[in-house]
Order: sequence, then structure tokens, then C-alpha cells
Amino acid sequence: MKYQHLKQIASYLNNFKKITSIKRLNDMLLCICFDRRMLFFDLAKSGSKIYKFDDFKAIKEYNAPFDNICKKRLNNANLISCECLKNNRILRFDCVLNGSYKSVKTTLFLEFTGRFTNAIITDENGVILEALRHTTNDRKVQVGEILKPLGEFEIREKQVDEIVNFDEFFKAEFEILNAQNLANLKAIKLASVEKKLEILNENFNALKNEDELRKQSEILRQKASILLANLSNLNEFERNFTLFDFENKAVNFSLDDTPKNCANGFFNRAKKLTQKANNINIERENLAQKIGFYESLKRLLLNAKSTNELEILSPKIKQKRREGLENQNVKNFYIKEFKISIGRNEQGNVWLLKNSKKDDIWFHLKDLPSPHVIVKTNKSKIDDEILEFAAKICLNFSNVNQGRYEIDYTKRENVKIINGANVNYINFKTIILNKF
Repeated sequence: MKYQHLKQIASYLNNFKKITSIKRLNDMLLCICFDRRMLFFDLAKSGSKIYKFDDFKAIKEYNAPFDNICKKRLNNANLISCECLKNNRILRFDCVLNGSYKSVKTTLFLEFTGRFTNAIITDENGVILEALRHTTNDRKVQVGEILKPLGEFEIREKQVDEIVNFDEFFKAEFEILNAQNLANLKAIKLASVEKKLEILNENFNALKNEDELRKQSEILRQKASILLANLSNLNEFERNFTLFDFENKAVNFSLDDTPKNCANGFFNRAKKLTQKANNINIERENLAQKIGFYESLKRLLLNAKSTNELEILSPKIKQKRREGLENQNVKNFYIKEFKISIGRNEQGNVWLLKNSKKDDIWFHLKDLPSPHVIVKTNKSKIDDEILEFAAKICLNFSNVNQGRYEIDYTKRENVKIINGANVNYINFKTIILNKF
């Protein structure tokens, strides 16, 4: 952040009377509502910014000591003042929370200082209550100690224009930050999905023809039968010879073991080829379903508008390991405290229906085939953001063309299983979305 911008932003924020809420949405990202006007404070060491983004989706809920102090002392606190400290890229917010018996004064420091970037909360005496980072480049921020402020320094930066429209400025700041990170992260996520698709397509194309497998099985079975019928006329040491089949046609043999052992080997190989032929259609269908799933995921990644949405759709390795313990026919997405699950195939749809609770929310495309989607509520209230994202998942993993569609949703207790994944449902609401 530029020092000149921070001074203007501090002056702008002084127009607000209250911090309605403050919460962490990412490891180093704070969302602060000033009189219900939401701003994001990105405190990453490189590229820290203050911006506005209306379609942000939180990945998880934070309940660390820093987050609890924020809730306790800053939610619904009156904003006494906001200032940009002289010759430093630091915003200082002085707040007071009026309780039933006393008022509690709190100061929040947001430091946009590169290597020292941090968020620090102190009490009225300057004692540190909590911080996002407790050590930054040899600077220790110790809870219970008096905060030692960063000293002034000479700031050299080009002259910037006056901010005329703050809403437009904050939106533009998001676009700059998002453009820098989105393309790189999207390329990484897409490369991972495309690698999986490449392997799946190779496996799909390598599947042998069912008729060819049965033909090979029959040839081996006939050779085994011919050997067995002629065992009494063959010596164990014989390896290369010609016999006649049951239609008196000559069949040449070149064996690497005794005729008896080879006959048994031919029978076993014939049996395996028959089994493979019987299962080839199932394997082909499973691979086709997986390919379709990852093609849908690829389309969602391509259309993602923020890095946060990319992380939800294609989470980091740690989250994938957690998912590895779950049903392989189900894909899970995590937003805040909610888990959104979608059936990868019919088995996954059936499993979701059987293993969801009555208060969970069920989604399905209206009057069209689609995967089943379940949002685990844990009896928590679901906001519109979660509902719309679940509907988006349901639509984009459905095998339908581009267009406008209706997605029905209702509590799981309102869904009656008829047969397998076929259901009837009542008391539903509908979300209308476009598939691009």
C-alpha cells in the first residue's frame, strides 16, 4: 500500500461511526464492516492491499486467540478515530465497546510495512492482546507486553492522484491484486486437473475391445481342450508339435512347460480374459464418469473469479489427505464450517442419500438428470452464499448444455428415496443459474 493512499483512506474511514464486525477470512486477510460497508484488508507481506469484493467466499472459520479477541472487543465497537501514522504505512483504529457496566477501549494496528506487515490489537494502555504474526523479521510481538511502535522513516514514492470515488478505488485495487494472483494459481490448478484427465483418457483409450477379448479367450480355451484331449499321446518333454482340433484342422503348439501345465495355464488365462471382457463395460463407464467429472471441474476452474474460489474447488494437499479417508464416489468442498458433497456417480448419489441427516440440504436439477448435492448443516443456519455455491456445483457437474437452469433444494427430510438414486421431494425452493 502507498503511504499517500493510506492517509486518504484513514480520512475516509473517519466518516464511519462503528465497526459492525471484524473477522478473518484467510490466513492474512481481514474483513472489516464499517457501518455495514465491507472492506478487505490483505496483510500479505508481498502485495498487501485494501480492497472491496462483493463475491468473496470464505474457505473456513477461524477461532484462534486473535479471532476471539476481535469478536470480543471489536465487533459492534464504536470507531473513535482512524489515522495513518506519520511517516509510516500503518493504520491505527481507536475503538470503544460500551457494555452494561463499563466501556472497553481497544486499539487495532494494521501495518502495511512489507517485512513487518501485521495486525496487532492492544488495550487502552498499549498492552498487546493479540497479533496475527508474533515474529516478523526479528521483531517480536509478545502478548502481555507494551507494543513498541515502528519508528518513522523517509518514504519515497511517486505522487498519486487524489481518490475521488473510494468504492471504485477499492474495486480497482482488488482487480489489480486478483489479476496478479489469479492467472498463476489458475494455471497451477488447471495443470493438475489436465494431468489427471490425460491419464484417465490414456486408460480409457487403452481399454481393449470386448469382442476381441472374448475371441482371445475362446482360442486359449480351445487350445487347452486340444492339449487335454491328446495328453495320453504326448510326452512331458515335448514342446513343439502339431495337433488336430475337433474339426480336424491343424493347430501348431510351441510350449514353455509340460503339455499338462500349459493346458491348465491356457484355461486360467482364458478365464481371466472372459472376466475382463465381462467387466470392460463397467470399467469403461467408470472411466467415462471420472473424465466427465474432471471436465466439469476444469470448466469451473476456468470460470473462477478469485483465488479463494480456486482454493475451494481445488484445495491444497492437506485438505485432500483429509478427503482421502472419505467415500471415493463422493467429492467434497469446504466453505466456512460447511461441507458440500456431490455424488461422482450413481453409487455416490445413493451413498449421499443414505448418509445425510434430516436437517442437511439436498440439491438437484429440476426435472433433469443431475448429481445429488448435500450440504452438511450441523444444524447451523445456511446463508444465501452457501446455497448459491452448492447450486452452482450441482449445475456445473450436470451433463447439460450451456443455458439457464433451475436447481431445486430442500431439507433432506423432505426427500423420499424411490429406488436407488431416484427420489420424490416436497417443500422445495428454487435457485436459477446460468451454465457457461
